[in-house]
Amino acid sequence: MFKQINNLAGGEFYLITSLLIFLVFFIVVTIFIIKLSKNHISVMSNLPIEDQQTTNYEED
Repeated sequence: MFKQINNLAGGEFYLITSLLIFLVFFIVVTIFIIKLSKNHISVMSNLPIEDQQTTNYEED
């Protein structure tokens, strides 16, 4: 497998690009998770348990 990676002849661009996309995606997701409010996380974690909770979209 590593022999194929060494003999790409110009394919380094695709390898570097895919690695950068992978890293940027997980960095953005990590920042999003860190910035979530604790109240939002608490509400979402209790959502399947609480049946009596009303939401705005149920008032149609």
